[in-house]
Amino acid sequence: MKQPSFELDLDILRHNVRSWLGYLAGRELWAVVKSNAYGLGLERVAHACVEAGAQRLCVVDISEALALREAGIKVPIVQVWATPADELETAIKNEVIVTLEDVEVAKELSRNAIRIGKVAVAHVAVETGTGWSGIPANRGTAFAGAVRLLPGIRWEGAWTHIASREQMLAQLDLFYSAVDAMRASGLPVPIDHVAATAPTLWGVGGQAARIGVGLYGSHPGGPIRGLPVRTAVSLRATVLYAKQFEQATLLGYGGTSVAKAGECIVTLRLGYADGLPRSLAVGGQIRLHNERCPIVGAIGMNFTMIRVPYGVTVRPGDEAIVLGDVEGVRLDEVAQRAGTIPHQLITSLSALSAPQSV
Repeated sequence: MKQPSFELDLDILRHNVRSWLGYLAGRELWAVVKSNAYGLGLERVAHACVEAGAQRLCVVDISEALALREAGIKVPIVQVWATPADELETAIKNEVIVTLEDVEVAKELSRNAIRIGKVAVAHVAVETGTGWSGIPANRGTAFAGAVRLLPGIRWEGAWTHIASREQMLAQLDLFYSAVDAMRASGLPVPIDHVAATAPTLWGVGGQAARIGVGLYGSHPGGPIRGLPVRTAVSLRATVLYAKQFEQATLLGYGGTSVAKAGECIVTLRLGYADGLPRSLAVGGQIRLHNERCPIVGAIGMNFTMIRVPYGVTVRPGDEAIVLGDVEGVRLDEVAQRAGTIPHQLITSLSALSAPQSV
């Protein structure tokens, strides 16, 4: 019995990087490859992004940065999370750009840099509305005054996370008030990077954009003119059998759907154990023989059923497209129908399937 296959097309990934670079029109693209590149393979995704023109890479854990250096990645790597004090030495030795939000950690960074004999490059995280990381926005002057003369540190940038479109303008006001205060107090932070995939499309500026899920073809809010990204991931499932019912029959656990007499119902080897969201049982669709086929019945652990249009011949072993670069099952479309975000859809599928490049 053939297992479901979840794959990443590296050629489409490279195409998407180039598309984003064109859209950014001179701003730098920093590819976010945290969490093993959303579970799709840290090293291979990073190499593909750099080959296509990404100027930097962003990680959350220092272990990710070390793996990239060991894989021969030479471009700058930015840790977009406050770097723990016990990882500062490792970061400096491996030329990882650290993030700071604490004066005492900044002093420790300075001591490490002087001892090692290298200049540490640092960014400042500013808290504007997520609660995750950063100096309070009203502490820009105080933070700059406490750290600006520390030796061995080059203060390169500042950043924050945008929580939502509704909060964006208020967060930007807080962020730039903090940045202006730091600059006025002698901390240069010449680079500001606020925009992730969605905020970039919402019009957020800055010298760089941190693009994560957009690498794989997501463009929140619908297709954008001048940004011809494509879905770079695909999920395919094999037909186990097709059955034409002679009488009305309840389908799946709970009997939430009914097959009418004469309808053809196909069972696929795919279920929630493979990462398919159970919420797709309502409104989800799958492509089979280029036809849009609605999901029917509850999604099981290993099986999903779909209703096939009259006149379509289906045989065991046929392949259905559940997610891919095809109308109706593209990344944003499937995520929306599942009531989730593309990020979670990718990581759920990649965690339960063995991704292979094509």
